[in-house]
Amino acid sequence: MKILHFILGKANPDRANGVNQVIHGLAKYQSRAGHEVHVVGVSSSMTTAYEKVQREEFEVECFKKFNTETFTYIKGIIQEIDIVHLHGVWNMKNVKLGHYLQTIGKPYIITAHCGYAMDRLKQSNYLIKLLYHKIWQKNLYEHAAGIHALTREESTDIYHFCKNENIFVVTNGVDPDTYDKYQYVVHQERRKIKFGYLGRLSVEKNIDNLIKAVSLLPDEVKKQVELCLIGPITSNVTKLQKLAKELNIEGNVKFLGGKYGEEKIQTLLDLDFYIHPAYSDVVGISVMEALALGLPTIVTRTSHMSYFNNSNAFIMVEPTAFDLSRGIRSAISRLDDREQLSANAKNLYQKQFNWEVAVKALVNEYRKACI
Repeated sequence: MKILHFILGKANPDRANGVNQVIHGLAKYQSRAGHEVHVVGVSSSMTTAYEKVQREEFEVECFKKFNTETFTYIKGIIQEIDIVHLHGVWNMKNVKLGHYLQTIGKPYIITAHCGYAMDRLKQSNYLIKLLYHKIWQKNLYEHAAGIHALTREESTDIYHFCKNENIFVVTNGVDPDTYDKYQYVVHQERRKIKFGYLGRLSVEKNIDNLIKAVSLLPDEVKKQVELCLIGPITSNVTKLQKLAKELNIEGNVKFLGGKYGEEKIQTLLDLDFYIHPAYSDVVGISVMEALALGLPTIVTRTSHMSYFNNSNAFIMVEPTAFDLSRGIRSAISRLDDREQLSANAKNLYQKQFNWEVAVKALVNEYRKACI
């Protein structure tokens, strides 16, 4: 098939932004499967009007502005394309491009990337978003040839906002080229039991409750625990460091900064448990990376993991400080189960959360949308 992805950014897999990592994986494995893949991105941070960026097995054509010249160029590509894949919400560029696709009868798929989760909607400008959706975005979604939800839970979130009859579910994945090379090995008899989180250290990721969870541990357990927070150091980190100090656990909480590539993987492999505390997520990239490495994992139900719980590949908790704390205690009580948790995690990744599997399923949905 001939596929066009229209995105914001440059599909850089080393960015903390998970959508960039997703686009990179999709385009790479669609290209490897023999499809003709075009990726066009808009990035206002560019210093030039146009740039072509080489990624693994595909190129990204990047524009600083979505102006008349950019739109005309994209229209030229679309004439030779079978299907267009749009990404995200609250993006007027998508609205304009979607309207054009409707006028010429070109099928398009759109992925919300968790944009309709209620807690994220209410983080800022809630009423403005509802108005925007009613005036512009609802039409975009309802006239799509298909809406790609990343989990069953997300498909329900989307359904509350539009009545497209083709809302289908295909999970994201991570790169087998990278993760098939590694296998977690249980760390024996260490002075500290290391729990770690990878990602943005921000409000929607619920890091404050994760820190509070450590403070709620009994003293004899707390002295065994080290929480490693892996993510870029931003203004949010100062607040979190202050919180750890106020709770008298600054010795337990380590802010390691951003880690990428091999350094990221080795930092994850040095953990005893990965812990993902998000209020809402669509099986976050870092959760899939942890499972792919075979890391014993604690993850919130609200990360949309309920439908995978029978895999026995992780410990599921609620996104509250007291239940995250319970999950940490449960993990410590199951230190002897880590090899089995690791094997189950790797198996879940191989069956569900890798790009070879996801791309095959997604391209099948493309074909049905083009009929």
